[in-house]
Amino acid sequence: MNNDKKKKKMDIISKMTIIGVLGLAVILIVVFAMVFGGGKKKNTNNKVDQETEIPVDNNDVGRDIEYERALGVVQKVDTVNDTLTIFNIDSNESATLNMDSAVDIQDEYGSLMTLVQFNKGDMIETKYDKDKMRPEYVHKTAKTWKRNKINGAVVDKEKSTITIGNDKYNYTGELVTIFNGNPFDINDLTEEDEVTLLGYKDIVWTIIMENGHGYIQLKNHSNFIGGTLQIGTNKTVDIKDVTLVPVPVGVHDIIVTNDQATYETEVMVDKDQKVVVNVKDATPKKGMVQFSVTQEGVSFSINGEVYSDFSEPIPLDYGNYTVKVVKDNYVDWEKELVVNKSFTTFEINLEKKPTYIHVDSPVGVDIYIDGNYIGEIPITTPINPREHTITLRKDGYYSTMHQLVIEDNGEDAYYTLPKLSKIDKDLINDPNNGTTTPDNNTDTNINNGNNNELNNNGSNEEDKDTPSSNDVYDD
Repeated sequence: MNNDKKKKKMDIISKMTIIGVLGLAVILIVVFAMVFGGGKKKNTNNKVDQETEIPVDNNDVGRDIEYERALGVVQKVDTVNDTLTIFNIDSNESATLNMDSAVDIQDEYGSLMTLVQFNKGDMIETKYDKDKMRPEYVHKTAKTWKRNKINGAVVDKEKSTITIGNDKYNYTGELVTIFNGNPFDINDLTEEDEVTLLGYKDIVWTIIMENGHGYIQLKNHSNFIGGTLQIGTNKTVDIKDVTLVPVPVGVHDIIVTNDQATYETEVMVDKDQKVVVNVKDATPKKGMVQFSVTQEGVSFSINGEVYSDFSEPIPLDYGNYTVKVVKDNYVDWEKELVVNKSFTTFEINLEKKPTYIHVDSPVGVDIYIDGNYIGEIPITTPINPREHTITLRKDGYYSTMHQLVIEDNGEDAYYTLPKLSKIDKDLINDPNNGTTTPDNNTDTNINNGNNNELNNNGSNEEDKDTPSSNDVYDD
């Protein structure tokens, strides 16, 4: 019986030993499988290790592989044939790469992506087998620059340049242009288009049109030629015979204006659409004009219409007007008024009419007024109403002075002054004859030709030898 117990005990130990050995074997198999049986090793960020080797093609054994590294722009994505056509901007050549599931594909941030996620115009970096055109990797590159959603791009077709503000870029025949997945003609690009540009160094390789442009055209606008068309707050153009203006796609406030009228509306413009704005029903603009006249008791008129009361602002349509103000003894005032804003102040100060003095005799004598040489009689000259000193001079004659009073009555003054006395040369040269030489500065008071020694026209009735306006002095 003891032998049976010992036998059973040995069987249990044997079974436990076998189970333990089998379990250990399983563990070892799992460990070896994990260490040596894994495919590509993944990092903690689920990114493909760029150093992972591509499975070896048996046909590559013993073949010297020549690789090409390229910075390029995607020209075509073919998801049916699993190919990616690029333009190598270093070698200026196109290359079609054969893509498969083993190719390392990442975006510019290092995240995994697939062939279908590439777009025409993307900038990439790659390394590929030049013989089989199979890449080790294709990555969207961060080495290039990008300008997102900008306006104001100016294309110079002759110089193959694109200018944005102060920055100027070149472009080549390999430029990729995209609008809604389709190419567009670079010559159709305007400053109004919103675009995204991708490039490397000073060359633009890709232009993506985010929002295109349409057109605004004026109709029945002949009365507005020379005025302005305002589109939104940033664009103003002069109105001509034919006014066709490119504008960004979207809603725009329109103001058509000139000196006489204005027209306002709102339009919606789609890509390549021509929106016609008919300004036939434009209404005249009005402005309030406040007139201020310094003098009182004037006659005031606008375009011939007399206003008895102009103390309050006068409403006038935008345009040109002739304003005239008249008052006795003042120079008539007439000027052009342009009404082109909501409120205008117009100040008027009349100029008093000048008073003239007319001296007709003695003819050929120099005349001075208040010591200032005026000219030779007969003469007409403006003069201020007040008392003045008149001096007459002529070689070989005694000079005379006259005090004249010019009245402030708005009327001109007319004078005929006495002739000058000729100097006796023999009398001057003989100092012993006891004769007194006449005074060279004879004073004569004359009041506007009405002195008791003169008649109303300035002639001397008592002195019959007084020269008339026809007297001529001989030197």
